[in-house]
Amino acid sequence: LLPPVSGSVRVDGLDLHSIRSEALRRNVGFFAEDAHLFDTSVLENLRVARGDIQDTEALTVLESVGLGGWVSGLPEGVHTTLAGGARAVSGGQRRRLLLARALLSPARVLLLDEPTEHLDADAGADLLRRLLARDGGLVSAQRTVVVVTHQLPEDTSADLVIRVEKVERENALPTP
Repeated sequence: LLPPVSGSVRVDGLDLHSIRSEALRRNVGFFAEDAHLFDTSVLENLRVARGDIQDTEALTVLESVGLGGWVSGLPEGVHTTLAGGARAVSGGQRRRLLLARALLSPARVLLLDEPTEHLDADAGADLLRRLLARDGGLVSAQRTVVVVTHQLPEDTSADLVIRVEKVERENALPTP
């Protein structure tokens, strides 16, 4: 979203800040903490990521993120309208639906900001493990996943973990 202070961001040799926005969307998908759910059907909310999604593929991805039972209980399944958008679902359902949308996108790099927020600890940890594992079943090995989270499970199999921590100093001023 912002140009780098120094250096560049590249995908397959392409500098992402010099290419057109539509090419950027094909390469990088961003799951924002405050992403929007629309006042339309569950299926149409998924089609925001990729317009050709059909019922079967939608049901498969919804099941993979833990929404299979919820969708099967809706009056019209994936064709049920989310009246009021995000107000029609719980915080956890919203996060899972937005994650399903991100997984369906054609982007080769997924940037996920707190994808398991509002989920209980065990469910969130399981989902993060599956997102970050090469054989987790949620993301193909040809895609890159970058997750920002405050709740990374200890036994994750991510290729690289960078921890950003605030370091408290006893004295802000040097001692004489």
